[in-house]
Amino acid sequence: MEAERWKRIEELCQAALEQPLEKRAAFLAQACPDDPHLRGEVEALLDQQADSFLESAPVSAIRALSAGVKLGNFEIVELLGRGGMGEVWRARDARLRRDVAIKVLPAGLSRDPDRIARFQREARAVSALNHPNIVAVHDIGCDNGTYWIASELVRGDNLRRMIEACPLPAPKTIEIVVQVAAGLAAAHAAGLVHRDLKPDNIMVTRDGQVKILDFGLAKQRRTVQDSTTIDLTDEGVVLGTAGYMSPEQVRGEAADHRSDLFSFGVVLYEMLCGKRPFGGNSSVEVMSAILKEEVPELPPTVPPALELIVRRCLEKEPERRFQNAADLAFALQPASPSLPPRPRPSSARKWVISAAALIAIAGGLLFWLSRPLPPPRVTGIVRITRDNRQRAHQVCPLLSDGTRLFFQSSDDEPRQAPVTGGDSAPLVLQTKRDRGLYLMDISHDRTEFLVCRFLGFPFCELWVEPVVGGSPRRLGNLVAHEAAAWSPNGLQLAYVRGGELHLASRDGSEIRKLASIGGMDLHWSPDGRRIVASVSGDANHPTRLWETQADGSGSHPVLPRWNRSWPMRSGVWTPDGKYFVFLSNNKIWAVREKQGWLHRGSRMPVELNTGSLTPEYPLPSVDGKRLFFEGYEARNEFLHYDLKSRAFTLALAGISGTGLEYSRDSKWITYESVPEGSLFRSAADGSQRLQLTSPPLEADTPHWSTDGSQIAFSGRAKNGDSARIYVVPSDGGEPRQVSHGESGPNGDWDASWSPDGVSLAFGATFFDKPDKMSIHVVDMKTNHISSLPGSEGMWSPRWSPDGHFIAGVSGLQNKLLVYDLRSRTTTELFDEASGFPSWSRDGQFLFFHCKTGWWRVRVRDRRAELVNSLKDVSLVDFGWFAIAPDDSLITARKTGVAEIYALDLELP
Repeated sequence: MEAERWKRIEELCQAALEQPLEKRAAFLAQACPDDPHLRGEVEALLDQQADSFLESAPVSAIRALSAGVKLGNFEIVELLGRGGMGEVWRARDARLRRDVAIKVLPAGLSRDPDRIARFQREARAVSALNHPNIVAVHDIGCDNGTYWIASELVRGDNLRRMIEACPLPAPKTIEIVVQVAAGLAAAHAAGLVHRDLKPDNIMVTRDGQVKILDFGLAKQRRTVQDSTTIDLTDEGVVLGTAGYMSPEQVRGEAADHRSDLFSFGVVLYEMLCGKRPFGGNSSVEVMSAILKEEVPELPPTVPPALELIVRRCLEKEPERRFQNAADLAFALQPASPSLPPRPRPSSARKWVISAAALIAIAGGLLFWLSRPLPPPRVTGIVRITRDNRQRAHQVCPLLSDGTRLFFQSSDDEPRQAPVTGGDSAPLVLQTKRDRGLYLMDISHDRTEFLVCRFLGFPFCELWVEPVVGGSPRRLGNLVAHEAAAWSPNGLQLAYVRGGELHLASRDGSEIRKLASIGGMDLHWSPDGRRIVASVSGDANHPTRLWETQADGSGSHPVLPRWNRSWPMRSGVWTPDGKYFVFLSNNKIWAVREKQGWLHRGSRMPVELNTGSLTPEYPLPSVDGKRLFFEGYEARNEFLHYDLKSRAFTLALAGISGTGLEYSRDSKWITYESVPEGSLFRSAADGSQRLQLTSPPLEADTPHWSTDGSQIAFSGRAKNGDSARIYVVPSDGGEPRQVSHGESGPNGDWDASWSPDGVSLAFGATFFDKPDKMSIHVVDMKTNHISSLPGSEGMWSPRWSPDGHFIAGVSGLQNKLLVYDLRSRTTTELFDEASGFPSWSRDGQFLFFHCKTGWWRVRVRDRRAELVNSLKDVSLVDFGWFAIAPDDSLITARKTGVAEIYALDLELP
């Protein structure tokens, strides 16, 4: 931001602060009538100053307490401190006979429901943590309008006073900040981001233990263990303390755990230097320095390793910082400096000092050779192609000859593009294409393609075709199943057939079985000693990577203990063999393979950030400095289908989602956003949008209650946990989990409300035990869950408008069924595989989808008719649709495109 604009913001802010609180809005409206953006920046700064916790505040704004007053079971002893968000008192716990710290919300804020909610949520958020470096919360309460939190009383000194006394020596600094990093790591693991880390909020006890205090500005998102969504502050508002804000906080953007690491870097710098890295005469100038200025030099006494850690924490872009506090704590372990220089020794002792110096040098060399390696990091992302093409669905890895990239388009056409970026062009192959043709590999010398000539799923003939000129040739009589790859020396070929890994010579002869593992995405290690494949699991076990030695021995899963519920695939080594790269949970991960002599390195994978792109087919560049991948940015658009005109029209322009459903009064809609997977509610025209859930919880199949007050949905965390049924108020609030896996290992799905709103029906497939499936019903008053007798082998329930029937589909055949709640019997309505059963508003018809299109069947006489064959129509989610208020249909189609991207990497 320009200096003049900063100055103007500062002037307006100071002038507004001189106005009474109730007159500030009118003052700003008059001061900047033609610049709403300027006004918004001033208001954000005012909010920041109002929310800074434990800064100065008028004593008159605080409700008076005194020694002897009781709050719950605690008796007030003495005042410890006060600020704009509350007072802190020492109190006595009469029951446990211990002293505690009591934080009291000011009387002026205790009338504000938002402030009360934030105050209470802070207590709940921190009480969920149990870590020696985070202050423990004991109790919470309200007495006669006074809201209070009782927490552990930390006896010692806060870091602010320690720094003001003098800059701390490096060893003492490390002793403290290692504990701070450990506390942050625990908070971040629980989904809690502090957002106001500073020396005032860090206490050091008399025995040297560090405690992080004051999560009053913290933010917490939903975690796997806890379905509660906590957002203790509003997005888009500048919050925190100016000198310790991250750049993203200054800009009013969403701040994640990496924002705390920037604040950590500021604290660490201040401990070493006695002053903050970013200064100014006002908060506006300080925030400007955070955005624009480089980190000043540290004193020469600071060890280089520690200086590197400080600078990495203070990177302007979150992607360039440490990516988690655990890595930061680990990096701090070897950063302890050498002892301070000693006085010059006497000549009689020089030989002793010389020997000690040699030992120190040897020790330093050993330390250097055995130091932990920094994690890999992404320094940039570059778009290679601009084809605006739909995503390919077949297994077709990216290939490269060093100057070009080769890939398969969505229409199965092989294409090529320069690695430096530009338009792609068709790749003309000579191998006969009458049955489909796929590129599978390129030889190590980059002169020949390994080509799959499709025979019929899943088999293909293996052919070789020169990259430039020449005629193709078949590799003997080899027939592969989905995957094949050349060895690095080009003398052998590994391929999968019949669920087994085979090896053949380059010309297709000398075939032998290598291992009893099937799979896809075959890759050899650069030294030719190992082969890795993506091996498909079953309903209860996701795809995982398996590795075998080139002689067929030692088959074993890769990283068997790492996130077992996550699928792993597309494993490939970097050209130097130092890193192994793979896909998991829609992210690219890298794990260090070779540690070097005496190196200690983590075998935990590190995520390589691709932003909002869903990656496929990672491919390291020939020089190992880049990682190419196909990136897909999911996006949908809603369509209306009119039954009379048989025409599709665009609906709800600008909204990307799926799973839409109208409320019973037709005034509101709910849907899942794409690609985030969050649940939204809005007016029927798309206005008045309200987000009801947030990542990492993914929402699916939302359904309105009859009275429109609640929405039921299937929710699951992105780490692969099974879905559970949740209910959330339609005007916002905390989702409540109501199912607990009753449908089996594939999760609980398709919650359908009874017309009276008293019950929810749900069910899901049970692939290996279809006879175990049934419809389950939750009594929303008692939370009791029972299965419907006679509904065995049925799932995907939809309650009829009159409440007498539940429609669904059968077992693995997915035939359309209707269950009569009075007779407890099931009737088949359509004998082909069906999906998305949906009742018409009057209950006379059931609409559904099958392989021939959309159908509807009249329930009373089972007369079925085709609604639309869906020829030349590409819809999302296997033809998903829902019923609109006028009994027309609403659906969605994919509009997202896939392009080739490259990550610029640093791989130490």
